[in-house]
Amino acid sequence: SKPQAVVHLEHVETSDAELLRAFSQGNASAMDLLVGRYRQALFSWLLGMTGNRADAEDLFQEIWVRVIRHAERFNDVSFRAWLWKIARNLLIDFRRKRRPDISLDAVAQGRLHLGRRSLAAGEDEDETPLVDQLADRGSGPARAVEVADLTRRVMQAVTGLPEVQREVFLMRVQADLSFSEIAETLKIPLNTALGRMHDAMTKLKRLLAEEGQP
Repeated sequence: SKPQAVVHLEHVETSDAELLRAFSQGNASAMDLLVGRYRQALFSWLLGMTGNRADAEDLFQEIWVRVIRHAERFNDVSFRAWLWKIARNLLIDFRRKRRPDISLDAVAQGRLHLGRRSLAAGEDEDETPLVDQLADRGSGPARAVEVADLTRRVMQAVTGLPEVQREVFLMRVQADLSFSEIAETLKIPLNTALGRMHDAMTKLKRLLAEEGQP
């Protein structure tokens, strides 16, 4: 039966496209799995871009309504990239109707999804987490507390980035999109996406250095 197939899919890490296809064929549980797979990353990205939890929640719901509405028409290679195209288009529409009001407190409360993909172009190997790239800190008994504090400060610093840099930074770190996917989503050259990420990282490191490390 279809429900049994979805349970099986959970165990074999079925692809996003297969889950979407199962949903299109009438399996509602497949969409639940898909939403769960992207819940944290997508909501964190929306919170980082809007700075407002209520707006992020509204957009999150609208994005999945759009996904459901167009599920049968999906034919892209990457569902992740398609999802963020939908998210960005809805964000643009949202901003046309309402000027964003970024709250540092709201963004700081969001969880920074640190993923372990390389920030270098074309690489996907595990490497040092982002917080360690931004601030080289030693290990010790207070490490967890320090990382949590640094994560909060990074999220606050992100709100100070120019929008074009913040957008690329969050797509890479929160959404875990490749630079080629980011370039395609934003309709910019690959080198432009790489340059914006480099500028964002440089500025974040400078902001944290100016703030001073405890």
